[in-house]
Amino acid sequence: MIPKGAFLKVVDNSGARLAQVIGSYGHMGQFGHIGDVVKVAIKDARGEKAPQGTMKKAVIVETKFPTHRKNGSHFCYTRNACVLLSEKGTPVGNRVRSMLSYEFFKPRWKRLRWAVGPGFTAFSSSPPMVVLAEGPRAGRK
Repeated sequence: MIPKGAFLKVVDNSGARLAQVIGSYGHMGQFGHIGDVVKVAIKDARGEKAPQGTMKKAVIVETKFPTHRKNGSHFCYTRNACVLLSEKGTPVGNRVRSMLSYEFFKPRWKRLRWAVGPGFTAFSSSPPMVVLAEGPRAGRK
């Protein structure tokens, strides 16, 4: 849950480091969740793609608040983070330094998935496989 006024770490290579949420798009709720597009003000930046003091769109990719799915699983991250978007909805940077969850495997976020760096895989939508064994010699006779 990301309220208005919350600070988000920017996890792409657009040059921005810190952003503050100033509004949301698409819903009238008070809080933003993973996958929601919000309006942010750039508070700390280096570089020219996203200078300090400008306003940009961003998509929330990580939240500390647990995200619950319909299959009963839930997960949370250790930080609140976002990726900056252009006015058309494409990522400003060309690399994303974050794991994208299963919620980003929709056609709308195809360009964002392309920007994910190597080694960052998505969370699975199914629960982990459980292997039942009683010891190192289980199953042997």
